[in-house]
Amino acid sequence: MKTKHILILILVTLLAWTLASCGGQQAEAPAAPAEATVAEAPTATPVPPTPTPKPPTPTPVPPTPTPEPPTPTPVPPTPTPEPENLVLTAAQAYYSGGLKFIKAEDLYANLNDGDPDNDPFIISVRAPEDYAKGHIPGAINVSIKQLFDPDFLATLPEDKEIVVVCYTGQTASWATAALNMAGYDAYTLLFGMSSWTNDPEVFVKRFNPEKHANDFPVEKETNPWPEETYDLPDPAGDTPADAAYAVLKDGPRYIQAPALYENLNDGDPDNDPIIISVRAKEDYEKGHIPGAVWASPKELFTEEMLSKLDPDREIVVVCYTGQAASHVAVGLNELGYDAKVLLFGMSSWTTDPEVFVKRFNPEKHAHDYPVEKGAAAMGGENPILPAVQEAMSDGLDFVKAEDLYANLNDGDPDNDPFILSVRAPEDYAKGHIKGAVNVSVTKLFDPDFLATLPEDKEIVVVCYTGQTASQAASALEIAGYDAKVLLFGMSSWTTDPEVFVKRFNPEKHAHDYPTTTEPGTWGDETYDLPEPPASDPVAAAAAWLGDGPNYIKADALYENLNDGDPDNDPLIISVRAKEDYEKGHIPGAVWASPKELFTEEMLRKIDPDRPIVTVCYTGQAAGWVAAALNDLGYDASALLFGMSSWTNNPEVFVKRFNPEKHAHDYPVEK
Repeated sequence: MKTKHILILILVTLLAWTLASCGGQQAEAPAAPAEATVAEAPTATPVPPTPTPKPPTPTPVPPTPTPEPPTPTPVPPTPTPEPENLVLTAAQAYYSGGLKFIKAEDLYANLNDGDPDNDPFIISVRAPEDYAKGHIPGAINVSIKQLFDPDFLATLPEDKEIVVVCYTGQTASWATAALNMAGYDAYTLLFGMSSWTNDPEVFVKRFNPEKHANDFPVEKETNPWPEETYDLPDPAGDTPADAAYAVLKDGPRYIQAPALYENLNDGDPDNDPIIISVRAKEDYEKGHIPGAVWASPKELFTEEMLSKLDPDREIVVVCYTGQAASHVAVGLNELGYDAKVLLFGMSSWTTDPEVFVKRFNPEKHAHDYPVEKGAAAMGGENPILPAVQEAMSDGLDFVKAEDLYANLNDGDPDNDPFILSVRAPEDYAKGHIKGAVNVSVTKLFDPDFLATLPEDKEIVVVCYTGQTASQAASALEIAGYDAKVLLFGMSSWTTDPEVFVKRFNPEKHAHDYPTTTEPGTWGDETYDLPEPPASDPVAAAAAWLGDGPNYIKADALYENLNDGDPDNDPLIISVRAKEDYEKGHIPGAVWASPKELFTEEMLRKIDPDRPIVTVCYTGQAAGWVAAALNDLGYDASALLFGMSSWTNNPEVFVKRFNPEKHAHDYPVEK
């Protein structure tokens, strides 16, 4: 029994072990006694299913930044190239090849070789009245001031040699150099008409050592160029033709030997010009103006040489006769410098032949080649116009009483002007400036009297108030004289009523006529220029001034403008400063600058059949302008006493004669 029980126990143990090893199942309870109720196994506590684990949230990794491209090494921008200086390029091209001249004998041979195809185009730049006295056959005439007007320039041949002719070769040289820089093939007639003919009626003026030569000092020491350098100035125009027009529209620039000598010896070295001698170096070394430096024209226009010139300093160019210097001065002026030519060169500075070396000699250089006569073939429809333009382009010339008095009393009688009184003889006899000669303005241009006037001396014209003198001086200037007006006439020279006789008196002469600030407008219509009274300035002046100066009084003009007939109203031209015109002017008046009025474009706006009234402050500037218009063939009068007589409003008349301000007590003779 014991063995049986042991076996059962072993079996039960093995079974329990087996169950445990098969997953840990619960062992069955031991068998209960037969009579006991078998108990159900307890319900196991449910275990929730283990959820499918979510993948762990990854630790965020910052995105790898897109790498920036490496900063490139900065490359400097390509600089904008400096615009080419076309004027400098043209100057270097011309001057590097030498200056162009032709002798009279070579030109004559060319014109008479039987081959007209090789004849040059000849341009005379002399005054129209002198061109009419005689010129090289076939030559056309134009003022140098109009030479580079685009309309005229378009008439010049680009495939033919051009020869430019003047009196002495100097003015022609300005034109020649400018034409070459503009691309033409131009030459100067050496010594001009002085070398073509011996007829004084034709050559008119030429170098005269007795008249033009001086004995000013020279030095032989070579002067070095300064070491300081400067930027080149801006050229006078974008193209050589534009630059030439800008330079030549006011005419050539000269300085006479006495004026240069005075400048160099005035005790103020700061105003001394740079003097450049362009003669041969061996002649420069024989003697030159003190302080002058030397340069070859071929080398002067290199940038290296030009950079040695102070663009704010005046330049005077010197050669033998003024001709080569004129060629050089053109290039300098077109490049933006302020250059003048010593008139007649060293021929005018010294009479020493060892120093001047060569100069015009009529026995050597002058010929008797044929000329033809007649009016200009080209250069304007009005033969007086070039002379008027030349006279007016320099402005109106007045001299104050104090300046004239100082001149007459400076101890140097050689610089005294020729004084011309155009007052009535009985008033001249009551008292006049010492030395003044008397003539009626109506006889001023009588040939016999005109022959007594100096052509090489300043003339000061004197009247009562400056108005009649202005008309006379204007006509003289146009005729080629160097004339000025004594500002306010004898009214400014003396306070003695027995001597000045009559002067502006606001109580007597001034009115209160209406004015306007509404600007007048020039019409759009254009007209042909009128026929002048004569074909030369002297005869033209004699024709209209023979009846006396042309004036209109304020009351007569006011009555005309208000007579109800606008058809007889004159064209009123104000020549006051524009800002003063804008302060108030006669209703309907247009404005013009005296310098610009005499361009052909402006003159063509004037109806030659309509009377003109010119207006200024005091009647003097207006008289000057009216005279020029009358020379041209217009019917012009000056408003007597100007705006001083039209209005009493000082805001409008701006300035007028004031005895407390303008009158002096200078001596007179009877």
